[in-house]
Amino acid sequence: MPAGWIYIADFGIRQMAMAPGAITANVCLGQDKLDAEDGAAEYIEKQKALIGGHLKDATFAGPQPIPFAGAEEAHLLFVRHNVNAAGCMLHAQTYARLGDWLGIITLTTLEAQLRAVRADYEAFLKGLRIAPPREHLQ
Repeated sequence: MPAGWIYIADFGIRQMAMAPGAITANVCLGQDKLDAEDGAAEYIEKQKALIGGHLKDATFAGPQPIPFAGAEEAHLLFVRHNVNAAGCMLHAQTYARLGDWLGIITLTTLEAQLRAVRADYEAFLKGLRIAPPREHLQ
């Protein structure tokens, strides 16, 4: 667990706020079951469409293939959008597939704070492991 972050059950981790009302970074952990083992690319494209429909002026970078320990394949997708009161938000989404199981790790932060949280996020990400298949989403 990175210093300055707290664990939140059934969610992931969140950066502790230093000032009341401050916007803090968080890392959400999720999972889903794919319709087919080759469905990761299709799944990510559907996610892009959903995100684009909900976030005004969202821009995307990726997905691009990345290494992820224990995964058969993994991809990184960046989403950037503007929140009027807060500024520009950035979401870094890592999709890691093993069989028909898909793990989804999402960093959400103000773009201006990315440099400050990146090392903590990368350390947390490197510490994640894919559980044995019996523990995967049924």
